[in-house]
Amino acid sequence: MISARRLIVLLVLASGCVHAKIPPLEQYRLRIPDTSITSLALPDGDGHEVRPAGDLAIVPYLAPGLYGSRGIVFRIGESQYGSYPNREWAVPVSTMLGMITEDLLRSRPVTLGPAVFDPPSPHSYTYIWRGVVRELEEVDRASEVYAAVRLDARLVRARDDSIMWVGSARLERRVPSGTMPAIVDALSRLTTEAILQLVDGARTTLAHPTVGAHNKKP
Repeated sequence: MISARRLIVLLVLASGCVHAKIPPLEQYRLRIPDTSITSLALPDGDGHEVRPAGDLAIVPYLAPGLYGSRGIVFRIGESQYGSYPNREWAVPVSTMLGMITEDLLRSRPVTLGPAVFDPPSPHSYTYIWRGVVRELEEVDRASEVYAAVRLDARLVRARDDSIMWVGSARLERRVPSGTMPAIVDALSRLTTEAILQLVDGARTTLAHPTVGAHNKKP
């Protein structure tokens, strides 16, 4: 299975023949799994959770290198990277992740006000969510296929750009069937879980600001 995938990519990239048959274009999207939607909301407040006043702007995630292109990234082993020429994201990664973050923050808010993705003036909001893609790829190891996601994020106070919270989440999971739909489904689930980890970390810090105060430089 893995050898065939590598062969398709190598043949398409190496072929210089203008009459070579190009595989049909496949487009995919990251999305929150339907089974997770009903379990995302926080339980009814019991008076113990404190959310700060204000609202939150989510800017498009930074997606450096291959992650910024439409092609779905794959990694062979630990150091050989590439992207599929005919399998791509229907929407840029930076936008998909921002939209997912907005949806998750609607169910698990960190502020009393709303969280809005890509508003015209982020600095007019109380806080800004800035995310970075570190990993978002298929991983091929020998005869096994995995999906790997690592996202970094920080929450800053908009008026002075001071950092209120910084977090990172990395998840990896084996994909038994190794098909592209299954890989995208695994990436969607891992992305949702990673962003939820980040959101919960930010919410805890904002609810208890003194917890992170000792780690800040004067």
